[in-house]
Amino acid sequence: MDMEDEYEPQYNVDDDEEEITQEDAWAVISAYFEEKGLVRQQLDSFDEFIQNTMQEIVDESADIEIRHVSQHNPGHQSDFAETIYKINFGQIYLSKPMMTESDGETATLFPKAARLRNLTYPSPLYVDVTKRVIKKGHDGEEVTETQDFTKVFIGKVPIMLRSSYCTLYQNSEKDLTELGECPLDQGGYFIINESEKVLIAQ
Repeated sequence: MDMEDEYEPQYNVDDDEEEITQEDAWAVISAYFEEKGLVRQQLDSFDEFIQNTMQEIVDESADIEIRHVSQHNPGHQSDFAETIYKINFGQIYLSKPMMTESDGETATLFPKAARLRNLTYPSPLYVDVTKRVIKKGHDGEEVTETQDFTKVFIGKVPIMLRSSYCTLYQNSEKDLTELGECPLDQGGYFIINESEKVLIAQ
């Protein structure tokens, strides 16, 4: 058998086939952005971070552990030789952006208010916490005390405008106009201390 016959090309290229022109490429690009928008990849990436990546980071983190060894005190002996404190973070929770007024009242925060009042546009972050206290006696015995805390506030996360956690998410053009927002604004940025900030991929 001839070697050329044994290894025939898998695909036949038609020499008369038209090449993809620059106009064809731009037509495809335009169709993509018409459907997805200019910042869809930014919004999808942020939603993935909020919905999955943050929880994965918490789950992969080791417990916080603090050890306290009883000090020698002449005339007095502690009941325990060592006390170990362990803190474990569990399920996280993120709500829509909120703000707290000077009188203690909380209200939904919209981007326009953040811009006008020199605020950051964030959501409060909560997490379930488990605290364990392990007390080791001088005879080697251990006593463990466990306490669970639900939805403990631990900080705030800046929210990307028009992401699924933004207060503008899926609002109609009419609603956006009433809220003082431009319907043509596709989002994909943050408001930090009234200034609009974007993430630049490196």
